[in-house]
Amino acid sequence: KFRHPNLVILMGFSRNNRDRYLLYELLPGGDLCSRLQRDPSFDWRKRLTACLDASLGLSHLHNATPKVFHRDIKTQNILLDRNGTAKMADFGLALLAQPRDEGCAVAQCSGTIGYADPLYISSSVVTERSEVFSFGMVLLEVLTGRPPATQSVSGQVVYTYQHVCD
Repeated sequence: KFRHPNLVILMGFSRNNRDRYLLYELLPGGDLCSRLQRDPSFDWRKRLTACLDASLGLSHLHNATPKVFHRDIKTQNILLDRNGTAKMADFGLALLAQPRDEGCAVAQCSGTIGYADPLYISSSVVTERSEVFSFGMVLLEVLTGRPPATQSVSGQVVYTYQHVCD
């Protein structure tokens, strides 16, 4: 039901005692974060195409019945195939909303600092809007080449785009 050209394909799974394994399609293009940082040939056309591809995958999840919320949208979770097609990956935190619900209350907020919507963190309700916020942080990273948050040597989180969020 959730197959889409811009979503990573689950090929199979296995269980060995307490260990569980998921087998996904091979995506040799790496993740968007690595490409932004290490590949000078990753030009604007490729960057914008990757963003469009990822947005199509997210749109498919949000328009499904019931809605699916990814909850960990970030450049590390956008993978590229050998042709440069971007696919959303890592659905370990994903949730299915109840039919006709616009959001999903969670017992514990998850996601990555800098990408997670502050409203989602404070309300513990994930919505399409909070996912769009996370995707907006991905777009800022693609445009600037800088992640939305970093951790200083003292352990303090430094928000790159705090002035934008305020």
